[in-house]
Amino acid sequence: MLRYIGLYLIFLKQKIKDLGHVKYNGFTIYFAFENSEITIGKGSRVNSASLSNMLGLYQRTFIIARYGGKITIGKNLGISGSTIYSMDEIKIGENCLIGANCKIIDNDFHPLDYIERIGNKSSDIKKRPIFIGDNCFIGMNSIILKGTTMGNNCIVGAGSVVSGSFPANTIIAGNPAKIIKYLA
Repeated sequence: MLRYIGLYLIFLKQKIKDLGHVKYNGFTIYFAFENSEITIGKGSRVNSASLSNMLGLYQRTFIIARYGGKITIGKNLGISGSTIYSMDEIKIGENCLIGANCKIIDNDFHPLDYIERIGNKSSDIKKRPIFIGDNCFIGMNSIILKGTTMGNNCIVGAGSVVSGSFPANTIIAGNPAKIIKYLA
């Protein structure tokens, strides 16, 4: 089923829960495939219009759950022109900001073995959950990879590639990202 409401676009195949009072600026695209689920918290702001973020957006915001993936987003998320793509589980806490053009992906998207890629076997795709705590800020053009855990109040520097576990109250940056500072 396809539903157009105001300035956002939702493709519904299974469960998408917009908990109300979410503000959309531009066309946002959700996909929740069979046995998958997306929940976005109250008070969130989703930017997809090219002028909704003055840093410039390369794309609309995509939020996709596939092959049993589950995305749970807490209250007061701010996101601009980014992709959240789950085949396992992605949890994002409350009051988080996701800068322009970020990618949060809990899977490798394709099998690593070329024979399996030719056969397009979704069961052979490596995946691990992502957990992002409350009050985190992810700088523009960053990539959060499968298996990442970030505690509350983390800041990710722009353009970082994040993989691994990071404690609360840290600034992480680089490729690969590492802790560059502990916050008070």
